[in-house]
Amino acid sequence: MTTPGDYPPPSDPSGGYGTGGYGAPQQENNTPKVLGIVGIVCAILCWPAGIVLGLIGQSKAREYGQSDTLPKVAWILAIVVGVLNILLTIIRYAH
Repeated sequence: MTTPGDYPPPSDPSGGYGTGGYGAPQQENNTPKVLGIVGIVCAILCWPAGIVLGLIGQSKAREYGQSDTLPKVAWILAIVVGVLNILLTIIRYAH
């Protein structure tokens, strides 16, 4: 038996102010972006660290279902800088 003050629980857990049936809004994880940016900086300053950070960032981006473009740019740039660094070192000491 219900009294006038008893109400059934709402079917929408957010009380009608929620997401329209699409679930709770998910907060975006910035870890892949941060790793990508730091990886790009490291690609220029210390290319092995740029490769590692870019690959970790790409892995995290895939784990979170986010775009992996920035981390991918970081590790590719680091590889290019590393190859150029090695070639220039060989050329410099070949003379």
